[in-house]
Amino acid sequence: MIELRLNPHIEPFARADSRPSPEEIRARQGLDKIYELANNENPLGPSPRVIEAISAAAGSLSYYPDYSDIELRRAICKVLGPGLSPEHIYTGCSGFESLELIMRAFLTPGDEVILSPPTFSGAYRKVAEPLGARVLEVPLAPETFHYRPQAVLGAISDKTKLIMLCNPNNPTGTIIRAAAMDELMRGLPEHVIVVADEVYHHFVDAPDYPDSLQYVLAEKNIVIVHSFSKAYGMAGLRLGYGIAKPRIANYIAGLLRGFHQNKLALAAGIAACADQAHVRRCVDFLRGEVRWLCEQFDLLDIKYWKPSTNFILFETPMLADELNQKLHERGFLMRAQTGNNLPYAIRVSAGAREANQAFIAALEEILAAASH
Repeated sequence: MIELRLNPHIEPFARADSRPSPEEIRARQGLDKIYELANNENPLGPSPRVIEAISAAAGSLSYYPDYSDIELRRAICKVLGPGLSPEHIYTGCSGFESLELIMRAFLTPGDEVILSPPTFSGAYRKVAEPLGARVLEVPLAPETFHYRPQAVLGAISDKTKLIMLCNPNNPTGTIIRAAAMDELMRGLPEHVIVVADEVYHHFVDAPDYPDSLQYVLAEKNIVIVHSFSKAYGMAGLRLGYGIAKPRIANYIAGLLRGFHQNKLALAAGIAACADQAHVRRCVDFLRGEVRWLCEQFDLLDIKYWKPSTNFILFETPMLADELNQKLHERGFLMRAQTGNNLPYAIRVSAGAREANQAFIAALEEILAAASH
């Protein structure tokens, strides 16, 4: 008898019924309200035009969507600016799938992928390792979380296929600066592709944030990934896309099946692209809430890393898992960073002012009790 053999790199999936919903948590713990500050979501939600487009499309759900996503890609190109064509774009069902498609397209057993933790390592590994790739880590500089391009270039071998960059970086909220990006791209061998995961790029206001599109237009080996989940407020719709020179973009798109985007996603994405004023309102709002949270951390003498995102990584004398549990008991959902080897750090998403004020009050109360 031939025994069933499972891929040892695939972990059992945490099914929805094993993770209680916020409403279940609220009822179980007798709380009046749950504050969801874990997933870097946009509390303002999508553009009204998106809701209208979804409503209009809903009446024809008995029919297949367009076979191609060409109209969505055209809409994306209008947002990104001159020089890009639909041939530079491929779309995916979320930013994560857009990343997954890159790895599926290029990785074979024995290839190497370079990451710079602390970063979005769990997600990158979840795709790379089941494909048989070896993941190498070149950590960010300690304390500052600065990117180290020479160290990354020094780790490249003839087996290296992808270099994963998260910029702005999750969970630190910091950026890889233009000079560091230029240094990396100048030293990049021809057989290596840089993957620039830039799903939080809308929130950056630093003048030295790299313009990664210039590398695409210069035909460099780079794929940029964007998402409609963050600034567009469409996380529940699962829509993202990648940008690369046409040879790479079309190669990745070869993995896509016909009708790969559903009718609601296509309509919503096109409508969202047409309302950049809404995106600017969301970005301005969330930047303001991030500034307010940083001001409160300063008043409480809590260490944090200056963010270029809609979330903040902060650190306290209390172990992150313990602090996170106490916040959870009070109805605040966020991410302890113990798994990223940051045992005293937590990532909090900026929410609406009510949620942010309630979080700061709870945090102050917990830390004051712990100090006595």
